[in-house]
Amino acid sequence: MRKVAVPQVLLLMLVAGVLLTGCDTLQARMELNKGNSYYKNEKYKDALIEFQKGLALDPSLKFAWRSVALSAMTLYQPGVDNAENRQYFSTAIDAFKKYLAAFPEDQKAQEFMISTYMNASKFDDVLAYLQGEIRKNPGDVKSNKAVVTIYLRTQRIKEAYDWVTAHIPKADPEPYYLVSVYCWDKAYRDPSITPQQRTEYVDLGLASAEKALQMQPEYFDAMIYTNLLYREKAKLQTTEAAKQQYFDKAEEWRTKALALREKLKKQTSLAKS
Repeated sequence: MRKVAVPQVLLLMLVAGVLLTGCDTLQARMELNKGNSYYKNEKYKDALIEFQKGLALDPSLKFAWRSVALSAMTLYQPGVDNAENRQYFSTAIDAFKKYLAAFPEDQKAQEFMISTYMNASKFDDVLAYLQGEIRKNPGDVKSNKAVVTIYLRTQRIKEAYDWVTAHIPKADPEPYYLVSVYCWDKAYRDPSITPQQRTEYVDLGLASAEKALQMQPEYFDAMIYTNLLYREKAKLQTTEAAKQQYFDKAEEWRTKALALREKLKKQTSLAKS
């Protein structure tokens, strides 16, 4: 088979291209090393600049997006509204997304990104991100729990409950318990809601606590909040008989919780002896 000769000039250009690419990679790694040194010494602005320089020289070093993201995240100050701070937030989120696109298994990086969104009160943005991830992996319990947490923190308690029932395995009682906690807190502490709304929160809280206890009958905290929610339900009644009925239910659950605590104490003592 006849060999095709490569023109000398073209060969030199190819060699030069390879050498230049190698030089860029070497220089990029030097910049990243400088960034690491600055980061270790808590000079985060200088670190961010060096990490960005390194990636500009060699975009294939995708692992370095994590360093960019962490530097910008550290520089971001929650509650400060100025152009520089907004830029740190945008830089952090953009870098986390680029890093996670290359290394989706890094759960810690995802947690850092979610925390950055939360610190900036970008609740709808982080919900959109998480729901997108869940569409790709519907069985991702961690992301589903994060969605519930965000709904609860933003007082969208009914949406949190609906998300739990639709997306979280029935063997996990904790999300139901958390919904009951927020329902009690809303009913007990929020003076702006109507008696009807208070009743709805109490009933939702009791239903959630009941589901948690069905999955884990010896769930001390769920017992305590069942007691507290029945006390709130008693306050909403218009007759003394009805009030007493729910106070009795509350006391029943308080007694169960105390008995469970004593049982667990004895089990712990026996295990130690």
